[in-house]
Amino acid sequence: MRGFCLVAALAAACSAAACRGPEDCSMLGECVAGKCVCDRGFTGDGCDLFDLGAAPAAGAVQFENSTWGGHPVFLEGRWHMYVSDVGPCGLHRFKSFSRIIHVSADNVEGPYKYEDVAVPGVAHNAYPVVTAEGQLLVYYIGVEFNPGSLSCDVAKAPEMPSNGTGIINVAESVSGSPSGPWRYHTNILGGFCPAEVAWCQSVSNPAPYQLSDGRWLMGFHGKDPVNNLEDPGMAVGDSFRGPFSLLNKAPIFAKPAPYYNISTGALMPPAEFHGEDFFLWKGRRAYHMVWHSKEPFVTRKSGDATSCGSMAWSTDGKAWTPTPHRAYNGTPQWASSPNPGALSSRQRPQIIFTDPADPHRPTHLFNGVQKCPKGTVGAKDYAWTVVTRFN
Repeated sequence: MRGFCLVAALAAACSAAACRGPEDCSMLGECVAGKCVCDRGFTGDGCDLFDLGAAPAAGAVQFENSTWGGHPVFLEGRWHMYVSDVGPCGLHRFKSFSRIIHVSADNVEGPYKYEDVAVPGVAHNAYPVVTAEGQLLVYYIGVEFNPGSLSCDVAKAPEMPSNGTGIINVAESVSGSPSGPWRYHTNILGGFCPAEVAWCQSVSNPAPYQLSDGRWLMGFHGKDPVNNLEDPGMAVGDSFRGPFSLLNKAPIFAKPAPYYNISTGALMPPAEFHGEDFFLWKGRRAYHMVWHSKEPFVTRKSGDATSCGSMAWSTDGKAWTPTPHRAYNGTPQWASSPNPGALSSRQRPQIIFTDPADPHRPTHLFNGVQKCPKGTVGAKDYAWTVVTRFN
């Protein structure tokens, strides 16, 4: 399979090998005369790179506080997005202040402006879904919590309980309106992990997908109890709010796989994957996911911690094959100048598909981004939500 030679010394021969079928094209293209012909939106010898255009420097959301990812849905003739408003004190105080706000725009790329609060704090990592039945849902992590003060002057504001980021919930718009009213279904993955399976006892960052039979596939990351690294997993549920059961007793990337270093291009020895912020979708040939790679396919001790995105595919939602190249790097190409330049972090990848002639073609990538030195605190720990077009 393209890019998956097991010996680094064979990298050149492996990457040049002729494809044999769509599996060698990341299930995002067809193999024609030994070469991958990629679907629109993807590029590279193995179709495992996003084909992205330029990003507006101003970002998609206009709001006074930091925002952190999300993506829009089209309802009632307008685009509605649900994003994390992390509060006035910067991204890394989200455990005190984050809430999910509803913003809207006439254009899919924004600018999106504030409408109302969808989920009061602490609520984080919004993931909206419109079901096949027309229900509006917003998945998120967090627990009901009031920090008692919104002042950034205090040395350390109270935070939600330590297990708060491990509570997965879903807000359901009772009327279907983008502004609710909302019914909150809390801890929907509670009790799904067998007692003998350590890595899924604490979970976070839900990535739901409604299957054609009405069941729900749920991507998430657990926690390696030894190394404290994110272990990705899959669950399946009878409805959008569960109950869910674990699909794989081992993390879905427990088997080491080789990958190409994003900085040097070198083929690296096989290693396990750890990461977060999954987004799931169904393509022409398979299921796909993209995620934020913090230490892609390696441990934190390696020093390879470039912020970027990685992909994988699956024909059944249970067995997943990671692609060897990073789907995108840590900084978009900016559409104008002046612009932020190189970013320090590009996370929370979420995709929308707005082409009526080709519903499988990705049209826009949304990310939560930052440009500030590690360790920055307070209002200078600013984050915003960026949209990038696919070519």
